[in-house]
Amino acid sequence: MRYANFPGCSAKTTGRAYTESFGYVAERVGIQLDDIPDWICCGASAGAGASDLLADALPARSLAHAEAAYGDEPVLALCAGCYRNLRHAQLRVRDDAAARAQIEEAIGMPYAARADVVNGIEPFLDDDVQKAVSAQVTEPLNGLKVACYYGCALVRPRALKPFDDDENPQSMERIVALTGAEPVAWERKTECCGASHHTSVPGAMAPLIERLFEDAKAHGAEAIATACPLCQLNLDMRQKDMDRRRAAAGKEPLGMPVYYFTELIAASFGGPVDQIGLTRHFLPAEALIAEAKKREVKHEPTPEELRAQRIAEAKRRKQERAAAQAAGNADGQAAQAQPTAAAAQTKGTEASDHE
Repeated sequence: MRYANFPGCSAKTTGRAYTESFGYVAERVGIQLDDIPDWICCGASAGAGASDLLADALPARSLAHAEAAYGDEPVLALCAGCYRNLRHAQLRVRDDAAARAQIEEAIGMPYAARADVVNGIEPFLDDDVQKAVSAQVTEPLNGLKVACYYGCALVRPRALKPFDDDENPQSMERIVALTGAEPVAWERKTECCGASHHTSVPGAMAPLIERLFEDAKAHGAEAIATACPLCQLNLDMRQKDMDRRRAAAGKEPLGMPVYYFTELIAASFGGPVDQIGLTRHFLPAEALIAEAKKREVKHEPTPEELRAQRIAEAKRRKQERAAAQAAGNADGQAAQAQPTAAAAQTKGTEASDHE
């Protein structure tokens, strides 16, 4: 599978761990990336603040370069914000001829929006890729309880035709489960982390982070997994301040490692920590992974396995009954044969005496 890769501004900065872990996994499961030539910033949230045209023209320019270089090859945007902006521009051009003409004039090149835009989770939804992931797992994460966090940009707004349900998505859970980890059900997987407002109004955003950790921990999570560089940064970087505030208020700490889902996959492949992003966290993230790999986990059979066990048990009992019946028939035949043999022997004895 090949993708035209839109790195985005976070690829080698705040989201470098995502770039490293995704690349490590992609190389081993058959995902090939072709960097888009002459890409530019998607505009982030500032582009939309300036004008609607700029908000679409900035991502459309990179998409047009991808289309010129790679044709219909899907465009991959690891950053959730980049994904949302590129996806919006793609659908706007595809669905609105007047908007397309205006955007093409603004960027100075044609753009037909033939290729789809996908986020970092979507390549792993392919059946062949999932089989490849399972085949590469050599150091399973043995029941590590993970709260999969989508944030607000991956599955919203609905107008962008998201890849999963916008209230209760399950895609990341299915992927994380391939590593041997155990995704937990929790309530706040699609709530906002505060995004860039942590810079402008940190006091107002702090409760958003705290309630995410509270809910994840209340549902048994030991770690959080995400697919958004800004979400990962906010949750990873700001939880130390959160726990200091909680300590001052007499509350227990909530801190837990916040991984990219691709870091968990790479770790289950046995990837070196310095090559898969684990050394780039604010809160140390290596020890929990190492501990999970050493756990002994009791296997809980799946419904399919339980059904197979019941069928096998029924077959075993049927075979035992058949064997018992066959043995009973053989005993009966032997019992019937004994009087006949005795009579024959008696007749032979009588005949001998007569002679």
